[in-house]
Amino acid sequence: MSIPPVGSGVHLDINILLVEDVPMIAKIVERMLMNSSHCTYHFEWRGTLADALDTLRSRDFDTILLDLNLSDSSDLSTLTRVLDTARGVPVVVLTATDDDEMGLKAVQAGAQDYLVKGQCTAPALDRSIVYSIERHRLQQTLRQLAVLDELTGLYNRRGFNTLNPDLLHKVHSGGAQGYLACFDLDRFKQINDTLGHACGDAALVEFATLLRSAFRKDGLFARLGGDEFLAMGIEAHPGAATEALAALQHMLSVRNAAGLSPFRLEASAGLLTLGSEERRPLEELLAAADTELYRNKEARRATRALASRDETSSRASA
Repeated sequence: MSIPPVGSGVHLDINILLVEDVPMIAKIVERMLMNSSHCTYHFEWRGTLADALDTLRSRDFDTILLDLNLSDSSDLSTLTRVLDTARGVPVVVLTATDDDEMGLKAVQAGAQDYLVKGQCTAPALDRSIVYSIERHRLQQTLRQLAVLDELTGLYNRRGFNTLNPDLLHKVHSGGAQGYLACFDLDRFKQINDTLGHACGDAALVEFATLLRSAFRKDGLFARLGGDEFLAMGIEAHPGAATEALAALQHMLSVRNAAGLSPFRLEASAGLLTLGSEERRPLEELLAAADTELYRNKEARRATRALASRDETSSRASA
């Protein structure tokens, strides 16, 4: 669930997962928040970590109130397992342990706040929840800005490096076949030099849009800089990446044939398929895909040169 930003003047409906193994304390927490002037709280209560994790896998919440010491888990391991399961949900630790060192460690581990039962008033708890949600929202925004390319909206190099290990793990586990494709725009410098950087930027944005359209939406797409792009993902079926590459080239051909732009948009590509036996480090995979890209680029140049010679000969004979 998405809630409006704090300070928007909107009365907030907040869904909370309360993880607390003492039923009476769970009831007290709910009563503390019944009279909030700016929020209506909706609670789900779970008494064990196992039940809480099952719930988090199937339900969305705006925040989690978490006791660290439960019948089936204790201390920071409780927090760690919750954060691993619900990465996008802010967590407020509400525990009986009055320990500044533990509180600091909890915040360092990813909790938004650390409150001690019996020392926390209703207004303080209300304020902590709302501020934690907003703080988490701002942190997510900053993380996105750090890993996204501002021009195209694709991931930048930092974002690609952060996310590609998950895809490689799926490939290495043997459950799926992956792909890695490198792209760069043909004669991109000519667009910049003759038509200006505004047209160059437009070319980059348009190619990024077509790239996402051609490949599966859950792929990892990145602009590494300049006119260099990457696509990485899991094939829905064998040969899907080759089909997507052909679809991309078809989109570019149709786009150029329409003649609605002052520049042609063309791209060279290098594609690798990644099976479960693939164990080369990412740097070697990128180098191999880059080699395929330049083979494709040279072949395209040769084709254009031959077409140009044929056209010149045809004119001369006419």
